Amino acid sequence: MPKFVSLEEAVSQVQDNGELIVGGFSTYGCAEELLEGLGARYKATGHPKNITVICGITPGDKTERTEYLQGLNLGVNKIAAEGLIGTVKVGLLNDARLISKAVGANKIAGYLLPMGVVMNLFRTTAGGRPGLLTKVGLGTYCDPRQEGCAVNEKAREKGRIVELMDIDGEEYLFYKAFKPTACFIRATYADEDGNLSMEKEAIIGPELEIAVATHNNGGVVIAQVEDIVRRGTLHPKSVRIHGKLVDYVVKAQNCDNQRQCMITPKFRPELTGDIKTVDAAVEPLEMNIRKVLTRRAAMELRPGIIINLGVGIPAGIGSVAAEEGLGKGMTMSVEAGPMGGVLQGGLAFPASANPEAIFCQTDMIDMVQGGMLDMTFLGAAEIDDKGNVNVSKFGGRSNGPGGFIDISQNAKKVIFMGTFMVGDGEIELADGGLKIIKNSDKIKFVKKLQQITFSGEYAVKNGQEVMFITERAVFNLTSEGLVLTEIAGGVDLQKDILDKMEFRPIISRDLKQMDPRLFYPERMGLDTTPGK
Repeated sequence: MPKFVSLEEAVSQVQDNGELIVGGFSTYGCAEELLEGLGARYKATGHPKNITVICGITPGDKTERTEYLQGLNLGVNKIAAEGLIGTVKVGLLNDARLISKAVGANKIAGYLLPMGVVMNLFRTTAGGRPGLLTKVGLGTYCDPRQEGCAVNEKAREKGRIVELMDIDGEEYLFYKAFKPTACFIRATYADEDGNLSMEKEAIIGPELEIAVATHNNGGVVIAQVEDIVRRGTLHPKSVRIHGKLVDYVVKAQNCDNQRQCMITPKFRPELTGDIKTVDAAVEPLEMNIRKVLTRRAAMELRPGIIINLGVGIPAGIGSVAAEEGLGKGMTMSVEAGPMGGVLQGGLAFPASANPEAIFCQTDMIDMVQGGMLDMTFLGAAEIDDKGNVNVSKFGGRSNGPGGFIDISQNAKKVIFMGTFMVGDGEIELADGGLKIIKNSDKIKFVKKLQQITFSGEYAVKNGQEVMFITERAVFNLTSEGLVLTEIAGGVDLQKDILDKMEFRPIISRDLKQMDPRLFYPERMGLDTTPGK
C-alpha cells in the first residue's frame, strides 16, 4: 500500500544521479508542488544532484507571460538550479526556458527526441524491452548520421542514445530504453488504497506508462493529488493508475499547484468534456497577411479528412474553416490527445473546448505514427532547396521538435505555412493582391539549415505530398526540389521572391496567380469538394 506522506518526505526519495520522469504537457498536468519541493530540498541540502530529467513536452512557462503568471517559475523551471540536473532527455524545451539556457550553455547534457518517441519509450521501458525500433527521426537531426539527438558537447561526450539499424534492407532507428529511478505524476484523486483518477485533467498524458515504467524498473512512483477520498469511492473505469503501482502520495497544500491549466486558476469543465459550452465558437482572424496565407492553406481542406494543426499560424486554420463553413465532416486533432472541438491557442494549447474525444497521449501518438492523419498544417522557421525544414534550432540553441517529427513524417499530406520572410515586414492588401512596402530583414528560404527537423528527401522517397504556403508565394516539393507554383498579385517575381531567397527554386511553366479572393475581407465562399 502506498504511503500518504508530507512533501518533504516524498521528494527525499529522489536520489543523486538518478533518472526522474516528470509528467505533464506544457501548462497542463504537472505536479507543481513536487517540483517546488524538490527545488527547495536541493537549495537546502545540495541533494539530489546530477539527476537525469525525462519529459515529453516539458511542463513550464514560456518567456511571454500572462499577468496571472507574472514572476512565477513553473514546471521544471523550479528545478533548474545549477548542479541539480546533469542531463535532460526531452521532446521540447520551449517552456523550460531556464533549462534551455543551461543546455545552450553546455551546463546540462541535452538529448532532444521526438515527443512521440519519448511516449513510445515509456511503454517500451514499462514492457522491459531494451529499446524502440522506429523510422521516426530518419533523415533528421535525430539520425546518428547527423546529431543523434545530442544537441551539445556534454551530450556527445556522454554517448549515443540512438543507433541506425538495417532490417531486411530497410533503415530504422533504435532508441535506447530509459532507466527511471523515480517519477513525478499528477492525478485528481487518490483513494485510501492509492488508486489514482484524473477527472479534472484536460490532457490525458502518459501517467500510467510512466508509473509502470518506473515501478517495473525498481523505481519510486510519487503522485501529487488534489484530494484523498475513501476506499471504494472511485469507479473502476475512472481509475487510471492502480494503487499497487504507487509508492507515495502527496496531497497538494497549495491549490495553485493543482490548477487544470497553469495560466488560469479556473477549472474549465468544457476542456474535459463534462459540459458543452455555447460560447466556444472561434473568433474570425484579423484581416492581414497571416489570414491570407491561412486562407490559402484552408483551400487544401477536403470533406471527411482527419487533420492536425500545429501551434502558431497553423492553429488559425480552425478559424478560417469555421468562417467558411468547412468544418462539417472534418475532424481536427492534436498530438496531445483531443479530437474535435475548438482547439485552444497560445498558452492554453493543446486542450480543446467541447472535444469529441480525448485519447491518452500515447494512444494518439500511435495513431499519428501509424498514418491516421490525412493532412497536417505546420510552421517552418527555415527551408532549403531540398524541402528540408528547421523548426528546432534558433540562434545556435536547440529546443527540440515536440511532436513535429512524428506528425510530419507520417501524415499523407504536409502543408508548411508561414510568412515568406522571418517576420511580417510592412505589407498591405491591395486590389486582390499585395503591396510590399518594406520586407523583414531576415530570410527564411536559406542555403543551409541550422538543423534538419523535416527531411524533404525522406518525404519524397515515401510519397508524401508537401506544400509550402506563404502570403506571396506557394511552392510544391518534387524529386527535383522546390517548385514555385503560385505568386500573389502585385508581387514582382524577381524583386519580391527570387531576390529574397538564398537559392533559386524551380519555376513552374504553369505559374499561376494566387486567388484574388484571398486578399479581400469578405468570406471567400470556399468549396473544398475535390475538383472544385
